[in-house]
Amino acid sequence: MNRRTLNIALLLVMVTAVVLAQRPRVYLLNADTLVSVQSAVFKRDARYVPAVKKLRKDADKAMKAEIVTVIEKTILPPSGNKNDFFSLSRYWWPDPSKPDGLPYIRKDGETNPEVLTIPDHENLMTFFKTVHLLSIAYYYTGDEQYAVRAAEWIRIRLITPETRMNPHLRFSQQVRGVDKERGTGILDGREFSSTIDAIGILRLSRSLTPADNQAIDRWFLEYYHWLTESPNGKSESNARNNHGTWYDVHTSAVALFVGKKETARRIAEEAKEKRIAYQFSPDGEQAEELARTLSWHYCQFNLTALFRLATLARHAGVDLFNYSTQDGRSIRKGLDYLIPFAYKEKEWKAVQLKEFNYDMLAQLSRQAAVEYRDQKYLSVWKKFTPSDPQSDRGNLLYGILAE
Repeated sequence: MNRRTLNIALLLVMVTAVVLAQRPRVYLLNADTLVSVQSAVFKRDARYVPAVKKLRKDADKAMKAEIVTVIEKTILPPSGNKNDFFSLSRYWWPDPSKPDGLPYIRKDGETNPEVLTIPDHENLMTFFKTVHLLSIAYYYTGDEQYAVRAAEWIRIRLITPETRMNPHLRFSQQVRGVDKERGTGILDGREFSSTIDAIGILRLSRSLTPADNQAIDRWFLEYYHWLTESPNGKSESNARNNHGTWYDVHTSAVALFVGKKETARRIAEEAKEKRIAYQFSPDGEQAEELARTLSWHYCQFNLTALFRLATLARHAGVDLFNYSTQDGRSIRKGLDYLIPFAYKEKEWKAVQLKEFNYDMLAQLSRQAAVEYRDQKYLSVWKKFTPSDPQSDRGNLLYGILAE
């Protein structure tokens, strides 16, 4: 081994040691699991090789992607400020009975392609996915380049004055012809909950400076106050369906991140009655979501939010995974209700305009296998997961499920 090769090998060992020496501050992911899996990966545990290989491939592709911002839109929000996030509500269409089509009318489950004329929503989703992917790639490879690129995305989205997104969603999911802000638009920011985990991981690297971290903290503190104090936030908190559940997830994650643990605790405690008792029947039906024209999708979507909320609630000292009302309403019952329909053992009679998709059910079942230590959920995950179980990124995020 020549000196150059030796130096590179020593550098890799040092980088690995630095990453291993620290435990990430995360809320949706489990820090102990991440540390354990990372240790196995760096020891070249063969079980994780396919997942790491796929992760690198995905991350290398993301490294080449252009950074998208909130200021790229040509159609401005009512404020006239490009830095304000702006989107249209996807299920609202021109009223054919009106000459100008205004105000728009709702066609549940039918997406108006006009929403694509404003890129803010798609660009924000790209931001969420890219930053999370690159942070995970950094954590499991020790390669700082991934963290550096993720930090660039964060600076442009949250810090740089010219390109930052202002910390609110006042003009999200607007309806043409309706001159008011809507709390429902807060749903568009739901994946800030996973971005907070990504930031926690990136803070193990050298990619974010102290000034960056201070600016990020300020942004999320302002956002927290908007979520909890604005009419928009108060309205969405009172929503009875998946919108309200995702508001709880969104706000709990931000609250934990900015040190407002009591807010997260209050939301979790209120969720026992407000979400679990109200949203489920004793056998696990979700009446609010079954009334939708994409009922199968929305039952999974709301259940995904509840699993996330239960995960966050643990950081506030509240156990929602095992909570049950006196007549048996629970998160677990909600999952158990869906499984026979996925296996075609029962006929789904509610309206589902689009074809059935089982991706969310698979991921929920994977988490349930860990939470409830029940092999039946592992079987559901294996049957319905859309990816190769060996290279699935979930192996890195949640560990490999034991048979």
